Amino acid sequence: MTRKWSRRQMLTAGLAAAALSPCHLVTLSPCQGKEPPKLDTFTGKVRPLADLVGQIGAKLDADAAPHWLALVGDDGKVYPLIKDDGARVFFADQDVLNRPMRITGRTLPGSQLLQAIQVHSVNKGVVCDLYYWCDICSIRRRSKMICECCGGPMARKEVPLKK
Repeated sequence: MTRKWSRRQMLTAGLAAAALSPCHLVTLSPCQGKEPPKLDTFTGKVRPLADLVGQIGAKLDADAAPHWLALVGDDGKVYPLIKDDGARVFFADQDVLNRPMRITGRTLPGSQLLQAIQVHSVNKGVVCDLYYWCDICSIRRRSKMICECCGGPMARKEVPLKK
């Protein structure tokens, strides 16, 4: 059975094809002419922000406390973490808090809010790749979770980076 397209359907299909063409995407790219964001390396320990503000006698609301962590840099500066995929490891695994870390990321312009792009642990002065592994499925993830394949737990791995 052959189906005839209406004029409206053909026009819609043509516009969709034009909108998705690589030429169109390249010429209207919002990043065109901008430099990629500058990444920096930060070292220190990630701690709950509630602990830090408690040092000055302040208290976070109970509903806000679980959602705020901050990197306390080796230089003493405090960098609140943006809760996204890059920092999820700290929210999902309490065992990586208060340990030496190296975070590659960027700060929100005009602030010290830190977006973590890459997270490494530091064990006895050695920088390690930090990830979570399912032995059954051989799946690697950036943060602690239940394996989406077998439903089993994933184990934290810390492997020294190759030089």
